[in-house]
Amino acid sequence: MTRALLAALLLAALAPQPALSGPSSPGAESSTSLPKPPPDGELPALAVLPPIKRLEAEQESTREVDKLLTRLTSEKSDIREAAFADLDKVDASLLPAVYGRIQTIRESLDRDQAPRTIAAARKSARDARKAEKKSKKASAVDEEESDWLRFVLDQPRPKDETWREVVELLAITRMLRVMGTTAAVRELLELRANFGEMLRVDLMRQVLAVKDKSVPALLEAKKHDASVVREFADKALDTLGKVTPGEAVSTTDPEVLADTLKAFGYVREVEAVDVLLSFANHDRRKVRDAARQAIAAIGEAGRFRLRDAYQDLTGEKIDKSVPWDTLAKRMFWLYDNARAAEVVRTFETGTTLAKANDYGGAVAAYDKVLAVDPQFDRRAEMSPAYFELGKATSFEQPEERLARLRKARRLLGQQSAPTIDAEIAFTEAKMLLAEGRPDRFLLKRAVELDPNHAEAAALLASFDQEASREAQAVQPKPPYVLAGSIAAGAALLAALIALLPWRRKTTALAAGGAPGKAPQPTSTEPTTR
Repeated sequence: MTRALLAALLLAALAPQPALSGPSSPGAESSTSLPKPPPDGELPALAVLPPIKRLEAEQESTREVDKLLTRLTSEKSDIREAAFADLDKVDASLLPAVYGRIQTIRESLDRDQAPRTIAAARKSARDARKAEKKSKKASAVDEEESDWLRFVLDQPRPKDETWREVVELLAITRMLRVMGTTAAVRELLELRANFGEMLRVDLMRQVLAVKDKSVPALLEAKKHDASVVREFADKALDTLGKVTPGEAVSTTDPEVLADTLKAFGYVREVEAVDVLLSFANHDRRKVRDAARQAIAAIGEAGRFRLRDAYQDLTGEKIDKSVPWDTLAKRMFWLYDNARAAEVVRTFETGTTLAKANDYGGAVAAYDKVLAVDPQFDRRAEMSPAYFELGKATSFEQPEERLARLRKARRLLGQQSAPTIDAEIAFTEAKMLLAEGRPDRFLLKRAVELDPNHAEAAALLASFDQEASREAQAVQPKPPYVLAGSIAAGAALLAALIALLPWRRKTTALAAGGAPGKAPQPTSTEPTTR
């Protein structure tokens, strides 16, 4: 990046903008209008690049990793297959435990037998693929892009200790790739140093699969103590097209970008100073801080680039004897002063709109402020606009309404906000009611928090009335009514029993028999003459 282009970018960043809507055109404000920094002794200190540290493994994480790898080497194929699928579900919290398992394998692995186990599995896979190709059932496949872990699992020897450790090691490379963090890629590169040529091909496949996320660790590895790791990193960066500093920062992921900028600081990459300066006033604080930390880590080696950039920015001739850290402090102060002034202007615009009851416009302005400075010291003053806009949002958009109300609550931090909490509870109650899951407790809470909430009180009263009607419909009869019903039922039963003999007599007479004599059966024979 040329100094002229860098100066244009810096001027664009420092030029005033109406409402954080975008950078003004380069040269919109002359360098002579820039504020003068305070005395050098009063400038804020430079940020320090934090050292790279490994976290300690938690017992629960260690048990989880051990359990997963034990299942992967089980004697039962179905258990192995289930564990193989679970490898793609691991998260970065297991990284310290994975590192601990690597150290265990390093100490016990048979370095002669392990490569033979891998080679035999790869040969078996190649032979199978050749047979498939010959039978025209499959096309040719580049073996370097294939899954070594799958190859070894297809040749199961769960009682063989070397086979189990090889499976665990290949599973770990897969887990590190799935995690995909800078710290995880660092461990992949350490495997290249610790296990030599045995894992080189598989490690390259895993690193390239991580894509942009592998760049920070690969940049750091360019200064690794082991030459094989440095060569490995150079080849991977070349394959990914991330050789120059400008190419390395070409990513849309702010986390990866921040780690990439820090990596330039860790290896003290002087050629990256111009790129770092272009990010030292980035909207995202994480990126901005990373660029400044890296510049501070490079230090004296970047002094001439800092001096040229500062002169291009301010038009001020700087003596060569001015220390590099003084130049960096002055430049960062100019960035922060310009950004703070812009943020305040945007905040005041939002406040003016809120006073005019234009809550939509106010929230739009406040959103821009919070995007630049999430910890803006007057953010609590933004809360009423979000609250009013939330209340005005239709219940047909419940999620949006609730999001605005909750943001209004968050902006107040630890401050008491019963009115907002009541509105949140009322909105949640309405959402549940619309889903057919009424919740009286939420309405009761809303009324308790805000006794003047008429809508919540009315809805709660209707709940109580409905509950009263339902209770009356299923209310048990008084005891004396129940006793009378039982007595009447008993009398009716006695009457039926008394009438039973009379009914039998009546039946007999109707059949033509004498009282007390059983009726004669009627003949079905035909009458003879």
